[in-house]
Amino acid sequence: MSTTPSPAPRPERAVIGFFLYVTSIFAFGIYVLWAYLPNDWFEKIGLTYYPHKYWSIAIAVLILALLIGIVLGNCLVNSLSVPTLDSMSLIHDRHTRKRTHLKTTDTDAIPPVSDLDLSFVNQILYSSDRT
Repeated sequence: MSTTPSPAPRPERAVIGFFLYVTSIFAFGIYVLWAYLPNDWFEKIGLTYYPHKYWSIAIAVLILALLIGIVLGNCLVNSLSVPTLDSMSLIHDRHTRKRTHLKTTDTDAIPPVSDLDLSFVNQILYSSDRT
């Protein structure tokens, strides 16, 4: 086995994932049978204690509302954690590296890593005379 870390899932995770997949399909099948079969059928096979049919609709609505709430809550939290569009923190932050204008004699040298100025980026992107 390789000692380097790999992003591939381990075999244990694959087995657990398959088990959860099969279990969820089985549970959904039981839920559908409980929701659609009449009560007389359950009593014929000896099941006398089961939830009321009202809960078959209520569980589906609750799961749907929970999923919608999670998606909307995630969007809300993400939009609240991002600065406004006119915030200077979108342009400059503590990781900003200003370009130093050092003249080098070697023209083939790679310049040091730095952030591009916003006016330069706008000129390249939106200027009609791209020279």
